[in-house]
Amino acid sequence: MKFSTVLFESVKDLWDQAANKPFVTEMAMGVLEEQRYRYYMIQDYLYLLEYIDILGSIYECSDDPELKEFISFVIEQTKKEIMQVHIPNMREMGITDEEISACPESREIADYVNYMRTQVRNEGVLAGLTAQLQCSWVYAYIGMQMMKQYPDDISSSPYRSWFEAYTCDDYISANQKWIDILDEKAKGVEGEEARKLCRIFRTCAEYENSFWDMLYKI
Repeated sequence: MKFSTVLFESVKDLWDQAANKPFVTEMAMGVLEEQRYRYYMIQDYLYLLEYIDILGSIYECSDDPELKEFISFVIEQTKKEIMQVHIPNMREMGITDEEISACPESREIADYVNYMRTQVRNEGVLAGLTAQLQCSWVYAYIGMQMMKQYPDDISSSPYRSWFEAYTCDDYISANQKWIDILDEKAKGVEGEEARKLCRIFRTCAEYENSFWDMLYKI
């Protein structure tokens, strides 16, 4: 069994919960309050800047040329996502640089980011890759699940571009490349090491779900 399959099975219950969070389903149905989405976009943008920085830390810790090349690719893909999805959407909603600068990072995002940084620092490259893959992969999973459940609603939803971004060929291909790389680097991982990586993956999924919930506390 591929290690990615083990990881998936360790979090499927949490991912299914994520795909049924009110924020996600209301986006799909096109009824999400714009102000709530506005706050989400700013928080997600702040998170992605941290995400790129953590990838840079993994790059610096690695001495594997193939892995360093891949991490550079992921960094560029994430920057592309920011430029093609986040910034245009924020500009369309009238979100200014001043508004972004004045918005503090939520506690949920800060805790999540700190957790991933700790995995890289204390557990190494493979743990860092595992932690960050969860974020990329769960968005693809949510996007696909929503497209199956709400195809007609999404086609007319004002948030359609969000679902298209995480189900497009480029995103799915980049995500699969990450899964394949992790499977290659995790060959031979078993026992307590495998359980540790599964715990990291699941903890990151729990942070994701806490973030979706937080959006209904503002």
